[in-house]
Amino acid sequence: MLKKIIVLLTLMFLLSFVVSYIDAAEPQKLIYDLDWGGDKGINVKIYVPYQAYPNDNMMIRIIVDPRENLTDVNVILEIYGSMNEGKADWSRQLDALKNRNMDSVEFEDQYFNVSTENADPGLLHGYIHCSWKVWRNSSWQEQSNDFDVHRVTYLKNKLYEDLQVAYAQLLANYSSLLGSYNQLRADYSFLRTSYDDLENSYTYLQGNHSALLTDYDRLLTDYNDLNNSYSGLQANHSALLTDYNTLQTSYDSLNFTYYSLLSNYTSLQSSFNELKSKYEFAGEIASSLNLMYVFIEMTIVFIATTIYFARARIYSALRKPKPRQQT
Repeated sequence: MLKKIIVLLTLMFLLSFVVSYIDAAEPQKLIYDLDWGGDKGINVKIYVPYQAYPNDNMMIRIIVDPRENLTDVNVILEIYGSMNEGKADWSRQLDALKNRNMDSVEFEDQYFNVSTENADPGLLHGYIHCSWKVWRNSSWQEQSNDFDVHRVTYLKNKLYEDLQVAYAQLLANYSSLLGSYNQLRADYSFLRTSYDDLENSYTYLQGNHSALLTDYDRLLTDYNDLNNSYSGLQANHSALLTDYNTLQTSYDSLNFTYYSLLSNYTSLQSSFNELKSKYEFAGEIASSLNLMYVFIEMTIVFIATTIYFARARIYSALRKPKPRQQT
């Protein structure tokens, strides 16, 4: 609705300029045309400007054309309006002809420069008085014509016109501002929508970030615990490896001793068998051999027992479970 009102006011303003241009194209208009008597008598024409400004001068043209001899010719134009914003009367009187005798060959074309000083803007009115005497029926007969002109000249309001110009400029600025405002409003709506979308995305990402941060802290704690456990297990592994190497060395030594004793046992067994064979034939030597046999048997049992317990100890150490790091 506001746009329609603005368009209508703009058209009215442009139309006022068009009317002013038309008036200015024909600066004077005919307000009085007296043609009395046809080929005889008198013709009076009065031209005034369409428009003028207060305190300016109006150019008024009065033409008097007698077609026969006339006496006591009077052509008077009185222009009146208001002044002091309608509180007083304003008037100007033009005596084009006053008690003038004229013959048929005379022709009066007069221009009057009339000041509109102190007149209020608005429409000026006029009163025209024409009188003359013409010879008819062997006497001078008096004739007259009085005429009221309701529209002489329109005095334009300079302040109003300046206000119109200012209004037109303001209207143009307003239209431009309205266009900019509408564009800005459209841009704002687009930006607001983008901002809301971005805010929603930010809220969603912020929630995910908080969840990820919680998981990260938990994983970091688990990682630190596992790292500490790994360090402890690595230390235990190093200690067990050292014990394993030591036991392996002991095992290798015992194993070597075992096989050495086993070799000696085989040799002693052979010697025992040989001595036993001889003992069966020798009486005195039997006791000594029997004692030697007992000694050898005890030695073999001792060596076997030692090897057994050494192997058991090594096996137990190798199968010993690794201590778990407490978290």
